Amino acid sequence: MNGATKLVCFDLDDTLIFDVHSVMFLCILNNRYEQLLDIEKRESAGEIDWITADHYKAELLAGLAVSKIQIEFDRIIKPIKNIALVVNELRKRNILSIVITSGPVQVANAIKEIYGFNGSYGSEYEVVDGVFTGKILNHIGNKGKIVCLMDFCEKNNISPNECVAVGDGSTDIPLFEYCQESIAINYSPSVAGKATHYIKTQDLSEVLVFIT
Repeated sequence: MNGATKLVCFDLDDTLIFDVHSVMFLCILNNRYEQLLDIEKRESAGEIDWITADHYKAELLAGLAVSKIQIEFDRIIKPIKNIALVVNELRKRNILSIVITSGPVQVANAIKEIYGFNGSYGSEYEVVDGVFTGKILNHIGNKGKIVCLMDFCEKNNISPNECVAVGDGSTDIPLFEYCQESIAINYSPSVAGKATHYIKTQDLSEVLVFIT
């Protein structure tokens, strides 16, 4: 790298957590899993795009208390191994770490609190009196992740050559292009040729060898 790393940004779904993604997690908590599957079938069939599908899925969250996210996290979510170890090791190296997801910011916030990340970004799902309303106020879409990363970098005086991006899919590509270094982990075919490094692993600590 041209400069020492000051920041590592991590994707959430299929990067830090597997099988049960963030929106699915919330639907399970709200006993709306079967309805979620119906929406995902329509999405897979090409009847609706993924952002429209997310708005339909958000409606399934109405009435769910945000407080349940951390309470039920360990029971339902399957995280990659050694998230806390990685965050702590980065902290020892004076490197900040953040989570950026297209999913609900409320789940990203919970991940931040559980593992000690320095920041969290995501789509803003409306919450009133601690309860989801079923609406999305601001969906960051395909290009919103890079806006979030640039916002954090500007606020913390961090340049692109001091950043590392870790992710798995197409919405992470703008981050890969922005950062000096990028790590595609358990990646989809869409990111082939887009990252600096590629690994398949169930242990997040394997990214540390690429971060200097």
